[in-house]
Amino acid sequence: MGTRLLRQRALPAPHAPALKEPLGLLLLPAALDRFALSGHARSLLAIPRVVALEPSRFRAPRWLRETIPARQVRRLRLPGEPRVIVLYDPAQYPLARGLCAGYEGAELWYLRGGVELAEDDDLANFDQLAQERAFETRSVGSAQALSEAEQALRLRLTTLEIISHRPFVPGARVGSR
Repeated sequence: MGTRLLRQRALPAPHAPALKEPLGLLLLPAALDRFALSGHARSLLAIPRVVALEPSRFRAPRWLRETIPARQVRRLRLPGEPRVIVLYDPAQYPLARGLCAGYEGAELWYLRGGVELAEDDDLANFDQLAQERAFETRSVGSAQALSEAEQALRLRLTTLEIISHRPFVPGARVGSR
């Protein structure tokens, strides 16, 4: 089974009906192969209803950091409805905020890594805003902290039916017996 990665630059914008399949969405700060927590992300991507969104290859100018994510959210077509959005890097916060606004009821989980915030006032501001908005904030600097965060996240994914016994059929809802 391959991992499901969505790249912002290559997303189609077809007119499709709104899908209600519950999803977990990982907002990766880099391509999966270059991501420091790629093992953690891959273990979550093994769950059929979890998808990852890689960042664009092109960094937006500072004056567009707030507006581009809102536009990306409108164009984004997912195989369901995000119920949990996992943020790893404060630079992705504007996109996470737009997704939370676009999908009411979506929870933001902020897994804080070792990002250096002292040099960039915008990152420090996004970090603060993400902590205030997040349903759950965890520091994942150590292997034990990362393991505990993953366990808590998996429990929440089960509660929200993202981890489910039902088969994952994008575009169709399969009822239980």
